[in-house]
Amino acid sequence: MSKLNVLSALLLRSPLLWGGALSFTFFALIHGGVITDANVIRYLAGHWVEYVETALFCVGLAFLALHLGSLVRQSRRVGDEMLEAATEGGVDPAEAAALSASIPESAVGYLPRRLREALDLVIRTGSADDLENHLKYLSDLDASRASQGYGLVRFVIWAIPIMGFLGTVIGITEAIACLSPTQLDNISGVVAGLGTAFDTTATALALSMVLMFLQFLIDRYEQSLLGKVDEAAWESLAGRFQALGGGDGAALAVARLGETLGRGSARLIEAQEHAWAALERTAATGVRQLLDESGGTIRASLTAALDESLATWSDSFARTQDQLAARREDRWTDAASSLADAVRSLEARHEAIERQTVAIEGIVGATRDIAALERSLDANLSTLAATGRFEETLTTLAAAVQLLAARAADQRRGDIDAVRRTGKAA
Repeated sequence: MSKLNVLSALLLRSPLLWGGALSFTFFALIHGGVITDANVIRYLAGHWVEYVETALFCVGLAFLALHLGSLVRQSRRVGDEMLEAATEGGVDPAEAAALSASIPESAVGYLPRRLREALDLVIRTGSADDLENHLKYLSDLDASRASQGYGLVRFVIWAIPIMGFLGTVIGITEAIACLSPTQLDNISGVVAGLGTAFDTTATALALSMVLMFLQFLIDRYEQSLLGKVDEAAWESLAGRFQALGGGDGAALAVARLGETLGRGSARLIEAQEHAWAALERTAATGVRQLLDESGGTIRASLTAALDESLATWSDSFARTQDQLAARREDRWTDAASSLADAVRSLEARHEAIERQTVAIEGIVGATRDIAALERSLDANLSTLAATGRFEETLTTLAAAVQLLAARAADQRRGDIDAVRRTGKAA
């Protein structure tokens, strides 16, 4: 397996990667408006401490989910026969290497590793006398590995309450900072700080309890799986090999004689293989000489046939090339006309965009003038309010308006009287 494949497999099984993706998706749903529940937003995304707590919870949850998936796959394969059925009377410990090689390399998990490690003891010592004790040792070792495998989730369960306590300290600090003699009537800052303190602590305790409960369930399931692995390994290896330690000298001598005969047979088979290899080299030399003698005739026949075939193919290729050249010219002409039409369409769109740009600039200028007028009015009102004469100014303006209205009425009545006198005189 290449380094790239190994790295890809590690990334796909990384709880940090899946936990980060899960937390990012959750917060994206909140900020995107998909999740709108007020309690969820308050307790899981109301403060940066709650963001960290939720992200840690997602990492722990991803670890437990990946670990549970691995345990489920191993539990389904515990009943598979990874080794051949044991023969009656046991087999020679020398066959342990062949048994270890028969275990598929793709098989991973507690049971394949247990079988490989047990067979490795038989291979290294050449005896199966201590196999049963070694199986017990491997069982205890797997139990210890299983306990150590929860290191990341234990750290997460420890870190989440610590972050909750940190949020409590931060919230209380903010509340105390808002308590000043000049702001005794405004306690909104104090309430917000205390809310942060209690919310972060409540979130941390709830999330850590969920992770601890899930870890307990998965750990119980893993212990049950280890029990099944112990039974399967014991049934596969116990009594499979011949044990010579408890027998008498005759049994040991017979065993040694069998080993000597086996080595002699192996040397005999090796010598026979060398003889067959020499015979194969001799036959290959004879065949090569025969081919060299008949090679000239075959070469001449092949040359004539190839020349005739090449001539036929050359004519066909020339005709095909001419046809392709004519089709290519037609396609270039069509492409050029299509490109010209596209350029004209782009020019027309560019002119329309320029006209829209000029109109938008006019609208922006008018908007700027309106904004300036609003700022001027706001400034005048602010000046009047600052001097404390705003109501007096309004009263004066009202009196002036009434005076102007009275004068206008008097002027209008005078004009009417003058018109009437002029009419009577006439």
